[in-house]
Amino acid sequence: MRLLLTIALTICIKISYSQTSAQAHYTNMYNLNQDVSDSVQQHKFFTELKSIVKKYPKDEFSFSLISLAINLTYQQVETLISLVDSSIYNSPNKSWADITLKRISVAQTGKQFPSLILTDSTGEELSISSLKGKVVFIDVWSSWCGPCREKIPGIKKVYQKYKNKGLEVIGISLDYNRQKWLNAIKEDKQPWKSYCEPTNFLNNKNEFTKRFHIYGIPVNYLIDENGILVGQDLDPESLRSWLVQHK
Repeated sequence: MRLLLTIALTICIKISYSQTSAQAHYTNMYNLNQDVSDSVQQHKFFTELKSIVKKYPKDEFSFSLISLAINLTYQQVETLISLVDSSIYNSPNKSWADITLKRISVAQTGKQFPSLILTDSTGEELSISSLKGKVVFIDVWSSWCGPCREKIPGIKKVYQKYKNKGLEVIGISLDYNRQKWLNAIKEDKQPWKSYCEPTNFLNNKNEFTKRFHIYGIPVNYLIDENGILVGQDLDPESLRSWLVQHK
């Protein structure tokens, strides 16, 4: 389960909050977001989240719920943020919702995935656009991110089943220590190509994270055969479910 986004750490680290009215809806909204695979599901998620935010406009945790809306449109997330009472806009929690909005401004589910050229450990370049005709799952991770590496066995199972049916998995590591990155690939026995820009993304020097507004991991992108981004921040089971329906 994807947990709360924390600036400069991982979006999978769970923050300790006292239970609030809005917080009680977190698990349900997380699960709904994992099933946002078409316009009908998107509308269902948006409608339910909009209802919760309207009900608790002064609850700071509403921003945390909005941060889950990564698979909605930019306009929908703007609408959700506008429903929160402006008196709590100075809450640190608002930054989570703002980051989701920034991420969507670059890569919006339902739209063409932006051009991206990656360089692997041997110096070979790969353009994501060259993979049109295949389903591409981009996994953004790091050797030091426990929740990221916990997902890898699940991704491997899906990859082994669908690699001969047009699935490509691409790993993008945020490691700034090249050797730790390479060691982790071996330890996890990652069978797909992995890419890394060995700079400390916490110091805002990583070009990939700056471009895509990534401040925490794991993050992932699911791109269909036509280059359309069809889902973000999906768990392995949600990836499998999408492939069952489309492959």
